[in-house]
Amino acid sequence: VKRLLEHESIDPDCKDDDGRTPLSQAAGEGHQALVKMLLEQSSVHANSRDKHGRTPLWWTADSGHKAVVESLLAKHEVDLESMDMDKHTPLSHAIENGNWAITDLLIKKDRI
Repeated sequence: VKRLLEHESIDPDCKDDDGRTPLSQAAGEGHQALVKMLLEQSSVHANSRDKHGRTPLWWTADSGHKAVVESLLAKHEVDLESMDMDKHTPLSHAIENGNWAITDLLIKKDRI
C-alpha cells in the first residue's frame, strides 16, 4: 500500500459503489497501521461520508477498534458530531453497540 500511495496516479481518497473510501474501510476493519498511513496523505479526507452519511469515525465506533479511534481523534478536523442518514453520531452508535471504551474516548475528546 505504501508503494501505491507514492504514485501520483493513485487516488487514496477514491470511493467504492457505497461511497466508502480506503480510510473508511481500513478504519472499520481495525487496520491501524493503514489508517495512520492514509491519514498522512494530504488528499485523504478524515470526514469523508459514504452514501449513508457514515464517516471513518462512525465505522470505527461501530466495530470497536479503540486504537483506530485514537488515531482518528488525533486528527483535529475529525467531526465528532457528524450524523448519518439515520441521525446516529459515532458516539450514539458506540453506545448502541456497547463499545464502552470507544464511548469513553469520544466523550473525553468532546470535552477537550
